[in-house]
Amino acid sequence: MSVPRLGGAEVLRLSSDELPAPATGQVRVRVLAAGVSYGDILLRAGVIPGGPKRPFTPGYDLVGEVEQAGPGTRAPEPGSRVVALVRSGGYAEYANVPAGRLVPLPDGVDPVEASALALNYFIAQQMLHRVARVRRGGAVLVHGASGGVGTAFLELAGLAGVTVHGTCSAARAEQVRRLGGHPIDRDAEDFLRVVRGLPGGAVDAVFDPVGGRHFLRSYQAVRRGGVMVGFGQNAALRGGRPDLLVGAQGFLGGIVLPKLVPDGRRTLFYNAWSLEKAQPAAYRQDLATVLDLLRTGLVSPRVGRTMPLDEAAEAHRAMEGAAVSGKIVLVPVGG
Repeated sequence: MSVPRLGGAEVLRLSSDELPAPATGQVRVRVLAAGVSYGDILLRAGVIPGGPKRPFTPGYDLVGEVEQAGPGTRAPEPGSRVVALVRSGGYAEYANVPAGRLVPLPDGVDPVEASALALNYFIAQQMLHRVARVRRGGAVLVHGASGGVGTAFLELAGLAGVTVHGTCSAARAEQVRRLGGHPIDRDAEDFLRVVRGLPGGAVDAVFDPVGGRHFLRSYQAVRRGGVMVGFGQNAALRGGRPDLLVGAQGFLGGIVLPKLVPDGRRTLFYNAWSLEKAQPAAYRQDLATVLDLLRTGLVSPRVGRTMPLDEAAEAHRAMEGAAVSGKIVLVPVGG
């Protein structure tokens, strides 16, 4: 599946390019499942700067079987099932993946469930424990608590003894409650007013994928010593079109400017690649951790719909229209 130019879901094209043999350091993987994320949509629309050169194959995660290693490359045995987070390339039947990015899929774990977990739970795990470092007994605010990453936060925070207050639609409030969260109606309630009414009047961390002016309001909900973590710019996509001014204003006003007036609160924008550069061991450790939580049944990612690879454009439309509750996972055509 290829993105030849920036635009709406209609730009996605099924292509049949021949995959070259894996080079040294690479492993050819037959893809069994690939998750669809909102980041794919932002990348396709041109909201995320510094994306791959077009044409590119979207998809930040994949689950598959090892087929062939490049010359001199140490890799799992052919037939081994693996999981990888990648910068692009998940929407494919086969992919050449750097050997160091392959993490074993635990025995007995379904590839579709692993794909529903891999990206969302990995980034939530990192933001909660490596970035914000919220301690047991703490409290956080999660925007989009009923979404894929929001659900991951709810489950992981529950395991860590952390209270979650989460914004969501009224229709999804019960879903948040079932996972131990305290829902805040995003349409009928002011989340900042709700947080200020809590004991202490603030939370230890806020996790915000909305961006724009939302970042600054989230920052105002953080206690001294706490942190506002931005991890998306959803507000910069309006009517299917990128609004880079909204993205820039949010980053400057909600991330950069608060740093210029130190008041004991931190702001940062989470980037998995930057964190991995600073902590090289984090990638494999954290992905293995969440996969083991899935294996042991301690977390249960929601698979909203499984769709064939050639329906990737429809999958994007469904995600943009919030037509599916749970993760959309693509599988090979006929798979």
